[in-house]
Amino acid sequence: MAKGYWFLNLDVVNPVDYITYREANARYAAEHDLRFVVRGGDFEHLEGIKRHRNVLVELPSFEVAVSTYEAPDYQPVRTMRRATAIADLAAVEGHDGPQPSAAPPPEGTPDKPRGYWMAKVDITDPERYKDYVAATAEPFAEYGAWFLVRGGRHQLLDGHGRQRYVVIAYRDVETARACYFSPGYQRARAIRQSASVADLVLVSGYTGREAPPS
Repeated sequence: MAKGYWFLNLDVVNPVDYITYREANARYAAEHDLRFVVRGGDFEHLEGIKRHRNVLVELPSFEVAVSTYEAPDYQPVRTMRRATAIADLAAVEGHDGPQPSAAPPPEGTPDKPRGYWMAKVDITDPERYKDYVAATAEPFAEYGAWFLVRGGRHQLLDGHGRQRYVVIAYRDVETARACYFSPGYQRARAIRQSASVADLVLVSGYTGREAPPS
């Protein structure tokens, strides 16, 4: 079964009280077997609209991602976040289909975390967008890309969203950056930009160590 995720981009407006929310959210995640994939790591804004903190939480399925967010025991945590940050948050369905690489990248370490692309896309020309998808096959295979999310079901839970969500994992941040700026992907990117509008960040994965929000 495909995993589910909370895909979250936010701006912290009260850093002191946000720490209290963050700790409560971490406790809830530990008690309910939720896993942080991205938790406010270093990021590079590549395209479109940005917020200053990015989070990706893995849940057992899309349905669980929706129901957990609405669960009564999560509401106090959600209220704390809404009081301390402006957020765009969606429950999204994980990808359980073909991959561009033979195996997922290894789990990151504190000194060498995985790199991720987190993207939200509005498609303006569906037929042309298919050409973009085809053009990405070679660079994604070359750089070991692995889709966690690839345009599956989603439900907007807070703030603003787009039509399509994508999350791609790489061995490390350097590989994720190298893929984006590679000649092969830049050719594909030109096609995408003629067929869609995207918000895209490159972010380091969570490995259990995180600096306080600024």
